[in-house]
Amino acid sequence: MRGVDMHVHLPTGDWVCGCVGHYADSIERYFGSRPQATTLDEFIAVYERLDLGGVLLGWDAQGRTLDNAQIAEICARSAGRFVGFGSVDPNREDAIERLSRFPELGLRGLKLHPTLQAFDPGDDRFLPFFDAAAELGLILLTHAGTSGLGAGEPGGQGLRIDLARPILLDRIAARHPGTKIVLAHVGWPWHLEAVAMALHKSNVYLDISGWKYRYLPDEVKREMPRRLRRQFLFGTDYPMFDPEVCLAELDRLELPEDVAQAVLHDNAAELLGLPDRS
Repeated sequence: MRGVDMHVHLPTGDWVCGCVGHYADSIERYFGSRPQATTLDEFIAVYERLDLGGVLLGWDAQGRTLDNAQIAEICARSAGRFVGFGSVDPNREDAIERLSRFPELGLRGLKLHPTLQAFDPGDDRFLPFFDAAAELGLILLTHAGTSGLGAGEPGGQGLRIDLARPILLDRIAARHPGTKIVLAHVGWPWHLEAVAMALHKSNVYLDISGWKYRYLPDEVKREMPRRLRRQFLFGTDYPMFDPEVCLAELDRLELPEDVAQAVLHDNAAELLGLPDRS
């Protein structure tokens, strides 16, 4: 397998129209295109053609939910091409109970979106939730930084981006050193917080999804082949970005070959416990 996309959303109507459809105008304005719903077969075929695997992310925010069992089923249907990360809104009264079902579903991680879920990761009320996730051995992948959803609208359609500051997860990374935490989108505009956290804590990773990589901040690109070469992860934010275009963008960074392979495949494979590249 050529590489692993650490940040894949379900591109069917369930997510494109059902979960984020009410943000369609802001998505188009921010990303320059409006994602189009596809079938599951078309979706899987894209990744087969590019010889990519990926992490398929769940969704549970604002009362709009993708069934975690559905995410698990799609991953099984892909014959191992995709690894499932479920989602649970930490505000739910039964949040910990929902988390407890992840192992039986075969879900390897938990996707969080503090801005859309309207929760503060630094609030003590959520410590039991994070403790439960750690006890279950789940990888945490959290949206970090600003959001294209609501961008350019009055009040950002009511969404608070401050809840997605990377530093709010630092105490969770310290409290649970055995838990791997992936900060999505490198946390811009707080990317220096994200870089500092990854430099300080080896269980913190940065995914580069949601960008044309040529526009990644210089401080981020500088660390990619240096001190954080084992902690950067390829990601697209599909269907917001075309994986084929992202692969070309990665080539344009002209990283040393071993670094490019680590970012594209090896770091994620180690994180997820996947077989060696073949």
